Amino acid sequence: MPFAFGLSAYLMFGVGYIGYMTFVIALLKDQGMSAGTITLFYSVLGLAVIASSRIWARMLDRFKGGQSMALLNGLLGVATILPALTAAPILVFASGLLFGAIFLSVVASTTALVRHNLPQHAWSSGISAFTMVFAFGQIIGPSMIGWVADGPGGLQRGLIYSALALFFGALLAMRQKAL
Repeated sequence: MPFAFGLSAYLMFGVGYIGYMTFVIALLKDQGMSAGTITLFYSVLGLAVIASSRIWARMLDRFKGGQSMALLNGLLGVATILPALTAAPILVFASGLLFGAIFLSVVASTTALVRHNLPQHAWSSGISAFTMVFAFGQIIGPSMIGWVADGPGGLQRGLIYSALALFFGALLAMRQKAL
């Protein structure tokens, strides 16, 4: 229970991030992007992933509570909502760049949270708990976001709901205190 807010935030991350990863390409196709441009979009996202650990390492070492996860979930929410609000290529590519530079660091933020707050012998149990809630979020996320995307507003609305899950995760993570 001491990690209740962090675990809940990580569940929302699982729901929100997987919604983006599942549906953003379909949205970009609907917005008229060519296959080559979509490939470039994913390349930019992938290159940002490579840089992400360097970008956030100092922050993950510094904060002992849920501050890192809160900031990262909030920024990921911004990255997720951008292609739902505009088809402007520069903003869509900014979304991919920001998303790639962040999403794996949310995973790292849970490891940092556990390592900062539990004795070493309990790290595997702590990380296991975060992994389980994340997996549940990844399981329910595409179904929930897909259900929303199948209704009025389509894929844009689905990504807005993904972003809302991430923003809610940021609020929950802000409540996670260092133990």
